[in-house]
This record gives sequence, structure tokens and C-alpha cells, in this order.
Amino acid sequence: MVRDNELSERKRSILKSIIDDYIQSAQPVGSRTIARKHELGLGSATIRNEMADLEELGYITQPHTSAGRTPTDKGYRFYVENLMQIHSLAKDEMALIRKAMNEKIEEINELIKRASTIISNITGYTAVVMSPQLTRTVIKSVKLLGIDEKRLLIVVVAGGGIVHNRLISHDSLIDGSHIEKLNQAFNIIISGKTMDQISMPVVKELQRDIDVPKEVLIPIFEAIEDCVRKIETADFYIDGVTNILNYPEFNDLMKAREVLDILKEKEIINQLIFEGSKKQQLEFKIGSENEINEMKDLSVITTVYGRKGKDIGTIGVIGPTRMTYGKVVSSIKYIRELLNREIIKIFGDDL
Repeated sequence: MVRDNELSERKRSILKSIIDDYIQSAQPVGSRTIARKHELGLGSATIRNEMADLEELGYITQPHTSAGRTPTDKGYRFYVENLMQIHSLAKDEMALIRKAMNEKIEEINELIKRASTIISNITGYTAVVMSPQLTRTVIKSVKLLGIDEKRLLIVVVAGGGIVHNRLISHDSLIDGSHIEKLNQAFNIIISGKTMDQISMPVVKELQRDIDVPKEVLIPIFEAIEDCVRKIETADFYIDGVTNILNYPEFNDLMKAREVLDILKEKEIINQLIFEGSKKQQLEFKIGSENEINEMKDLSVITTVYGRKGKDIGTIGVIGPTRMTYGKVVSSIKYIRELLNREIIKIFGDDL
């Protein structure tokens, strides 16, 4: 009997060979395949004995009698923690990623959307990128646009080029001269400040100086506050949802539909990625480690990005447990570096 915490180098090599082959072929791996393909210096009989021990320990399983072995979630967990090899991306892949990321981008959400597309394309799985969770947003500008006599469009531009707007209605008439005075005043008293730096005395002072009715001015500030709140709420972009259909594990239409339905549930994916943002290092959730039953055949890898731990966002990749873990890790690490660089360009000293 081999204890669970004691895998010899021989068993590690055989387990790695099984998982590497299974990731590539999606077919159960037998002892003869390992003996033929991998230079382990072991005969088929020895490999079979070691495989029997690995199966008893729960690292591999046999789908049916006389078949080869497939990895279990426990086997994948041991693999990513002890056996996985992370290779650098090919030069042409890195060049393509750099080219896509280097195109002129002035707004953070556009950058995040592009990053999710690149990750999905390069890994072949579903990619999710959560925007930075901004706090104490610096307001760059506020613009009031008169739609008609009783409606105003409030446009708030924050650091990182993020723009939100809100349409408000009011009962009092407000003419173009008042709107122009308000825009001039906002550029003086609001630009460069966070919402908590704007006090009620400022509101009263504006009301007195510009002679705008209180019932108009208060909703304007409430609209600005609402826009800032939305800016500070992290958003995410998901790409490559249907990529899961490219893998034989999901040839069963019912199974594939369940997975696709889950991947389209915004709240579930949001929570899944948000949990990954709580840790600074790479986080793996493999198969049964996922709490959602429909995700028991999926693995999720997440990592965080940001500038010196500030305003951190999250990168996630979702794919079958038979995932090319090493390729995914190298991909998201490289894209994380590029994201960090671009965020500095976009936000400058606002972070």
C-alpha cells in the first residue's frame, strides 16, 4: 500500500505521462502507450503495477474493464501543483498578442473587452476578464446637455476614460444660459475630485450663484453620484462561450446545453471570477472543486492584474478539466503583464 502523500518519482512520471497524453488525445491511456511514447525505462508490466497503485490512491480511474486510465480531479490537482510544465508562448503568438494590445486604446473597458477576446482565441477556451474594481473614482469632467426644456443628459467622464451618463427630467424650465453656467462651474468645483469631496455647501453655493432651482440642482448631483457608483462597480467581458462545443467531452447535447446555460448566467460567472480576485496568485478550481453541479466537468483558472495591488481586476479561463493547463497559465501570465502596462498608460497617476 502506497500512502497518499508518497508518490515516488516513478509514479509521478507515469501520472504526468497519463495526464499529458489524455489532454492531447481525450482517450484513456494504457500502459503500452506510455511504454512506447515515453522514455521512462520501464516495461508495460511495471507501468501497469504503478498505474494500479495510482488508481487505488485516487489519481486516475479506469472507465471500463480493459480500458486505459483517465485522470481524476485529484490527479489534475496534483498535476497543476507538482508536475505541470509552463512553456513560454511561441514568438508568433506573443507577437500577435502584442499587436492586438498595442493598438491605440483610450478607455479601460475597451481594453478589457479586447483582452478577453485575445485570451479566448489563444487558449481555445472561454475567457472572462473583470474590469478593475475602482474606488474613490476621480471625476475628470461633467457635461450637461439639454435634450429639451425639461430633460437633461448628465455625462460623467472618469479616470481611465470611463464614461457613464444618465437622463433626468425636471418640472422647472432651465434655459441654455443656465446649462452653460453649470458646465463652467462643474469644471471648476468637480473636475479632479472624488464624489466624497463634494459637499452640500458646494451645492447651495451653486444654487445661489447661478440661480438654478433646488429641485433641478439636487437631481443633477444625484445623477452624477449614480454615474460614479456605476463606474466603481466592476464589470466583466466574456468571450468564446461556444468554444466548449469543440471538445469531445461535451458531444452530448444535453450536457453541452447545461454548460452553455451556466456560462451565460452573468451573476454566476461574475461571482466565480470575483472569488478569484480575492487571491493574488493563480487560482485553480478543478472539476468537483467547483460548487456548481453543472461545472463539475470544467476547470477554472483565475489570476489578478493591476498596478501595485491597486484597483485589481481578474482574468479567468474556463474549459474542460482536460485543459492544457500549462498553455493557459503561460497565456494569462503574459496577457496580465501587457494589461498592467496598458492600465498605467490609460490611468496614469489616477490609480
